[in-house]
Amino acid sequence: MSENLKQTEQMALNTAGPAELPGNNPNHRRHAVTSLIMLAGGALYFELALIRFTAAEVLYLGYFSNFMLITAFVGLGVGFLAAGRQMDLGRVLPFTLLFLFALVLVSKFDVDLLRNHFGLFFFGNVTGQAGAPAALLLVVLFLATAAFFAAVGARLGQAFAGFTPLRAYTWDVLGSLLGIGLFSVQSMVGSGPITWVFTGTLLLGAGWIADARPGTRGTAAGLVVASMCVVLLLLSARTGMPTQWSSYQKLTLAENDSGLRVVFANGIAHQFMHPAAKAGVTYYGEPYRQAAAAGLALDNVLVIGAGSGTDVAVALNFGAHQVDAVEIDRGIVNWGRMYHPDQPYADPRVQVHVTDGRKFLQNTTQKYDLIVFALPDSLMRLSTLSNIRLESYLFTTEAFAAARSRLKDGGLFVLYNQYRWPWLINKIAATAEQTFGAAPAIIAFGDTTVIAAGGAIRGAAIDRSDFERLPTDNWPFVYMQKPAIHWLYIGMIALFLGTSMLAVRVLAPAGTLGRPAFPFFFMGMAFLLLETKSLAFFSLLFGTTWLVNAMSFAGILCSVLAANLIIQHSRWRNRNLMFAGLFAGLALAYLLPAQVFLGLQSEQLRYGAGAALMFAPIFFANLVFSRSFMETEASASAFGWNLLGAVAGGGLEYLSLLTGYRDLLWIVGLCYLLVFLMVRTSPQPAVGQVPAGAPRVTD
Repeated sequence: MSENLKQTEQMALNTAGPAELPGNNPNHRRHAVTSLIMLAGGALYFELALIRFTAAEVLYLGYFSNFMLITAFVGLGVGFLAAGRQMDLGRVLPFTLLFLFALVLVSKFDVDLLRNHFGLFFFGNVTGQAGAPAALLLVVLFLATAAFFAAVGARLGQAFAGFTPLRAYTWDVLGSLLGIGLFSVQSMVGSGPITWVFTGTLLLGAGWIADARPGTRGTAAGLVVASMCVVLLLLSARTGMPTQWSSYQKLTLAENDSGLRVVFANGIAHQFMHPAAKAGVTYYGEPYRQAAAAGLALDNVLVIGAGSGTDVAVALNFGAHQVDAVEIDRGIVNWGRMYHPDQPYADPRVQVHVTDGRKFLQNTTQKYDLIVFALPDSLMRLSTLSNIRLESYLFTTEAFAAARSRLKDGGLFVLYNQYRWPWLINKIAATAEQTFGAAPAIIAFGDTTVIAAGGAIRGAAIDRSDFERLPTDNWPFVYMQKPAIHWLYIGMIALFLGTSMLAVRVLAPAGTLGRPAFPFFFMGMAFLLLETKSLAFFSLLFGTTWLVNAMSFAGILCSVLAANLIIQHSRWRNRNLMFAGLFAGLALAYLLPAQVFLGLQSEQLRYGAGAALMFAPIFFANLVFSRSFMETEASASAFGWNLLGAVAGGGLEYLSLLTGYRDLLWIVGLCYLLVFLMVRTSPQPAVGQVPAGAPRVTD
């Protein structure tokens, strides 16, 4: 770390009066710990809240893997690196919070732009709407979000400087666990943006108030005023229609001119509560006509994507004796129970399962006469860290094979949706052909296509020339015609990196950009990619549910905390063994595909072995990080470079669109190899060494 950075970080503390230094008395020490935990918790909480809110209100953000998350990393990284400058970035915090929500609420999305230019695919019935150009809106949203998190990051960086590096990191991780825990609980009970704004403001406000530095209470007061203005904006934007924030999306219930109830998801018409008698003559009834032609008794029917109940009502209307209805979104199921005219979920023949469809297929032992994938589409990605959508793992070759294994002899597998593009119809049909050994039947109902496979069905030959690759569990991108990275993603990555470098040059102490902490930068890049691969693996193994996503993040943070505490409180300092464990863990994660674990009959063994496989490299990676972090003399600067490395890793995550998730581990391994070579060839300060005279909280 450069001498310049050490001095500027030291100056940030020396400018405070003696009574303001946290190490001088127990009260200041307690306040310093409280401040750091609350700031870290508020930072992560607002990351999650803004990701949920913006994706629901600005449609195309729901399809941009990690845009808001990496934007937050840009802001936090720049803020940490700017912590040594005597600049009160907290002054911009209230204004950026108010501007962010106002911008999102007044912005419109252009659906035609999504369909025709971005190469994105979604199902929905809505016409294009006028609004700000997408590129302009993304840039403005990026700058506002980065400015908000830069203010938080600068205060966090100043808080870091008052502790030994590992102790600061411990409080930071505990704060992050607090943030994700609060948001997860609130998601479980269906809280919305008003609750999120109040909770996030409470966390950040407490962090600012607990800080002993001048001007903190003014920032906290401004944040409270801004949050009250945001709440007024949110209240004024209400439409009067029943609205709920499920764990996945914003749901709105409306009624059209004919009295049909419609569920809108993130502003898109998503579920229509048709009576079974009317829906049965359309594509809804085609699976059962195919089953009747095959002479199936319909003793057991599985409907994945049951939604508000229309597909289930049709199954009952055609005489199904027992129906397993699988739907991932509890909010949609609840409205179906309340409002569907046929009340299918109240029928004793129906068993409702609120879970991920792929997970249900993997775990059930029931055999079915008919399995229906009933419009299983999402208007959201699952995770902020990957391109995986809620239904991604339902359309892979392995998923179709799992469906076939759950069919009785002669049973049928049928799926339908508004697939729109011929190449997509051919791609899904080819996946079914590979699984069942014969081309499926393809039946068109206007804009909707029904694909039926299994039994004695023999369809026409499929044109395989208009797509390049079938989806697999490693490359689960069914809606991509060919492996590619869209030009807009490349532009977004350039925006991230260019703005980061410019902001560091302007805001950080002199010399910061010219002397980057490369080991921490590459560790940040590698760890972001390792997280991405891990979350994709967890989604496949445990299901693409919000609970799995939240628990995976919490598990990663707990692994970080455990590694940090081991380095902090033990005498283990052998860096070579840590790297050996890391590379061994990466090798096992690469060599053992998910199918090894999915094939285990014991669900507990499957989960335990799978979690151990992915958490092992995460744990050793954090041992390596903590071992290096404890030796740094400028913790805020090192952490800032680590966050900017995560920004670069977020850009490299898009390589999964070309290679699949498994090959990301090669990049992870290369990054850690570079770190290994750097730390072996660079002189290291003595363990625990800090700048002379630096005030520290007593450990």
